[in-house]
Amino acid sequence: MQQSDQGAVVLSEESRPRGVKEFFRLFRVPIIGALVLLLILVVGLVIPMPYVIEKPGPTYDVLARYQDTPMIEIESDDAVESTGGELRMVTVSSYGGPGSHVSLAQLVAAWLSADATVIKERDVYPQDVTREQLREWSMQQMTASQSTAAAAALENLGYDVPAVVTIHGAVSGSNAEGLVEDGDILVAITTPDGVRHEVNRASVPFALARDLAPGSEVTMEVTRNGEERSISFETYKPDRTTLDFVGSKFGIYLTADVKLPFPVTIHLEDVGGPSAGTIFALGIIDHLTGGNSTGGAIIAGTGAIGYNGEVQPIGGIKQKMYGATRDGAQWFLAPRSNCDEVVGNVPDGLNVWPVSTLDEARSALESIRTGSTVNHPTCEAALADNE
Repeated sequence: MQQSDQGAVVLSEESRPRGVKEFFRLFRVPIIGALVLLLILVVGLVIPMPYVIEKPGPTYDVLARYQDTPMIEIESDDAVESTGGELRMVTVSSYGGPGSHVSLAQLVAAWLSADATVIKERDVYPQDVTREQLREWSMQQMTASQSTAAAAALENLGYDVPAVVTIHGAVSGSNAEGLVEDGDILVAITTPDGVRHEVNRASVPFALARDLAPGSEVTMEVTRNGEERSISFETYKPDRTTLDFVGSKFGIYLTADVKLPFPVTIHLEDVGGPSAGTIFALGIIDHLTGGNSTGGAIIAGTGAIGYNGEVQPIGGIKQKMYGATRDGAQWFLAPRSNCDEVVGNVPDGLNVWPVSTLDEARSALESIRTGSTVNHPTCEAALADNE
């Protein structure tokens, strides 16, 4: 900078302000970096990604009250209030799918989280299904699981639970395909030993299938449009089976209209799916057997339930174990058929007890209640036995 004779300040060439081009020449790297970062941020927050994120959802103690009402309400003189401990049903919170897409930022956070799972949307939901259809289907599953749990629990305790069993078509590729029809009323099943089994309870066909080897010829007596018919075919073993699969399958879809000896109501809103069936059944049994099945322990669990007391596999077991641990559970009852997903994913401090039937689940509770848990069954042992 120089001083002129008139006292004005004159800027030298080196000190003149640089133009816009010169500014970008000097700062182009950080500017480009900032723009790229902004673009990534916009993509991460705005553009939907075709994935579904599963995370631990809320858990509910089925022995407690839900919105000031006992979650399990049984109108029987045999029922009592639970006296201690907790039986927690567990859930999964799902993000993404039809009508609810997730962002890249959410995906990155899920990939970095120990308790979350990322799944491709097309592997979870069928195409062209709406969010409302999914919700309706899920709530129907929950309603069915509550009815099945009540029937299985009461029959397990020795109550008479009559039912009308209806066929709703055959499994594609099964030997029953083309023989049974939607709406057939299943009256009786004759097994290869010549014994006729009257289907007067919902558990009968499911229990029989577990005792029959694949390829066993059975004869089903059905009522179709008011007329009695006899249908014969062979049972089969599906190409894909669970870890604890036994027996065979008839290859037919069944529903049951059960008649409980007294009303059993489960009060729970806005939770769907069939996976709480086993815990519901255990909760009902708790109320009808003195109310102290847990011995004061906090026990969580999952598993769909069959009319014959079979504990069936479910999805999202990793998230359910984490949710159980978060809410204080020391023990977790898991379907034995989910053991391949249990091993390697058990949170610290949680003891997992695999079960295949309602009887096994009741035995597990009794062992926990009395402290007889040394050398309890494990999923590691279950997998080793299956090799």
